[in-house]
Amino acid sequence: MNTVLVVTHDDALRTRLLGALDDYSAFIAQSDADAMKILRLIDIDVILRDCVGLPRGLEAFAARVKDIQPSTLTVAIGAADDEDETVDFRLPSGFGAPDLQGVLRHAEEKLRLVRELTALRSSGTAAEAPAARADEPWDGAAFGRVLKEFTRAFAAGSHLPRVLEMFLDAIGELVRPTRTALLLPDAEGRDYRVAAHRGLAPLIVESVRLPAAAGLARWLAAQGRPARVHELTDPEIVRELKLLQSVLAVPLLAHGELVAILLVGQPIVGSTYGRRETETLFDLATHLATAIRDIALHNQLRREKEFSERILEHMSSGVITIGRDQRVGTMNRRAAEILDLPAQTVVGEDLRVLPSPLGDMLYDTLRSGRAVTGADLQLALRGLWLEVSTYPIRGDDPLPLGAVLVFEDLTAQKELATQRRQVEQTQLLTRVVARIADEIKNPLVSINTFIELIGERYDDPDFRKHFSSVVRRDVRRLVEVFEKLAALVTEGELNFTTVDVHAVVDDVVAAIDMADDGLGKPIQLEVTRDSAPLTVKVDVAQLRKALSYLVWYLTHNSPPEHARVSVSVGRHTEKGGRDNVQIYIGSRTATVPPDKLHRLFDPVQMVQESLIDVGPAVSQRLVEALGGDLRVRQARNELAFVVSLPIAAA
Repeated sequence: MNTVLVVTHDDALRTRLLGALDDYSAFIAQSDADAMKILRLIDIDVILRDCVGLPRGLEAFAARVKDIQPSTLTVAIGAADDEDETVDFRLPSGFGAPDLQGVLRHAEEKLRLVRELTALRSSGTAAEAPAARADEPWDGAAFGRVLKEFTRAFAAGSHLPRVLEMFLDAIGELVRPTRTALLLPDAEGRDYRVAAHRGLAPLIVESVRLPAAAGLARWLAAQGRPARVHELTDPEIVRELKLLQSVLAVPLLAHGELVAILLVGQPIVGSTYGRRETETLFDLATHLATAIRDIALHNQLRREKEFSERILEHMSSGVITIGRDQRVGTMNRRAAEILDLPAQTVVGEDLRVLPSPLGDMLYDTLRSGRAVTGADLQLALRGLWLEVSTYPIRGDDPLPLGAVLVFEDLTAQKELATQRRQVEQTQLLTRVVARIADEIKNPLVSINTFIELIGERYDDPDFRKHFSSVVRRDVRRLVEVFEKLAALVTEGELNFTTVDVHAVVDDVVAAIDMADDGLGKPIQLEVTRDSAPLTVKVDVAQLRKALSYLVWYLTHNSPPEHARVSVSVGRHTEKGGRDNVQIYIGSRTATVPPDKLHRLFDPVQMVQESLIDVGPAVSQRLVEALGGDLRVRQARNELAFVVSLPIAAA
């Protein structure tokens, strides 16, 4: 079953019906009179008539249908009960898609049975083939005109509609048919629709579709030869030919694929075409098939090129391509904006027209095939900062076919980063100066106070004792502040000597025991060590400072009531077999937040919090200058620093 006629003026019902008729050639009639006109022109298989919206008169309508086409089946939609006998099938007005498909399936089965019965009844009678026109010689002048028309058709370029129209004109001059049509597959390749024609009714052109997987299209694709109506045995294929008012179907094959179908109606003189005419049409159709395929490929490439150009046009990155000839092939809008170069003056020119070193990078990628990803560079052109990537365009050959340059303009980001960095440096300097002022303010205030009072109370022994203690402590704090700051920015001269590390540790412990840290908390130092001497080659003064800063840091981060620090000295063997002296300075009373622990050795971060907190960073700088290593360890109940120093050779 191929053709279905929908008779209704209800737009909503028509839309519902057509949505379920994708696999059929569907025709539309607004009234019974329009339906009769279509029946006289086209062989309709099934009529779907609206009995709700149209005037009553179903019985008369069905009778007129049988008079015009006895084999056509009528389906009444929403018919009254007393009209059941006048139609072949009945469908309720509130039908669903499954109901409609079921009715169409039953109608198709009934049509098949009727046609098989008709074929059996007529099988005993031998059908005579229509008399073909005699194979007379071609008229030379007329054939020359036809060949000229074909030459014009094949020279029409990539405009497919014009090529098809000119081809049909040439066919008309050659075999003088009553009707001709060229059918092309739709975008999905499911059906063949009329693309160009001569003499067909507009209703047929708009509505007829031939399924690609069945009927005439499948026969032509499988057989690969013309189909003449009197030689066909399949009634469905014959009906499709008659539906398009044709007696001959010629396949247009290219590389074994059915590209199009040429349908030719009866000749003006005679009832069919001779062997020579059929062979000539087949040869010409084969050439047209190649042309159609080439035009389709050309249009596909043009669409893909336009699509790629639109993508490049709207990209936020600049894109430039070159070919093997080292000439610029593509330059998108963004690239022209960034480089301030008109694309029309760059495309087609040698790559040296590009600002240096962009051309050099493209040339290197073209010759070596090496890609560059995310390289930051500054052009001499207006000081532009670009992030540049290059990629080779590869084909089947070992050498690249070309190279692509993709770049982003980073000038604004670089300027913003510079401004932000300047602001951050200014803020950092402000905070550091404020921190230094805060650290030295209290000692200077106490010293100034005692200087003012010393003239009046010098004879008081308690005052002199207290004055000496406070001034000594505050002066030491001032000296430590400036020593730490100096150690951060300068690497003073180092005086290396070989010394027993135990002696250095003893000096540090003794100095801490004698000193008043000014923190208002007692310090308990516990020392454990190996009995054997451990010699190291260091600057003793700098090592003492490094160890002292670590002890004071742990003390500073301990509770006010008590600070306990343990110092352990021993020999440690590394994984590589090298022996080191390891000084372990830990505390179970000190606590440091994890986020602060991660930036402990970053002086820029720690100097903003406290000059005591910058002690570990200074210690690390001093230890590394002595050839050692300083690490921090955070255990469950202990915070510790580990100083490793190479053992001095005996």
